[in-house]
Amino acid sequence: MTTTGATVPATARVELEEVIAPAGGAPARVRIAPTGTAYRIELVLDGDAGVLAGRVGKRISGTVRGRALRAWHATAGGCFIEPVWGMPRIVQGRVLAVDVQSNAVLIELAVPAWIEMESSQPVAQWQTGDMLNFYVESGMRFTPAA
Repeated sequence: MTTTGATVPATARVELEEVIAPAGGAPARVRIAPTGTAYRIELVLDGDAGVLAGRVGKRISGTVRGRALRAWHATAGGCFIEPVWGMPRIVQGRVLAVDVQSNAVLIELAVPAWIEMESSQPVAQWQTGDMLNFYVESGMRFTPAA
């Protein structure tokens, strides 16, 4: 992985509010609450839900990943996820690191998240500290740490 920027934590530390079982063809999801925020973010669970048994209401760590539809430099506002409750659709955050090989950026939202960009939008154009705004594809993922 070729990254630019200082070594930064890419692991989200959150409270696990709920593990949502797969239903009607939808995959298993988790509802997480980043500390000190009103966010209740639903993410597709990557991995075995069994590792989260007995952890509801407790702090857990993991990696958040998603895919941007198209990103723009933001000139106003702060870091946010919309909607505040549910699956993310629109996000804005500061670039913490750039991975040119994977065409992804680590963004500080309410949690750090690796966001893969579409192939027509190379990440080399951004630097740490840039503020980006974008829609994300449905199905951002959460991979619990072991």
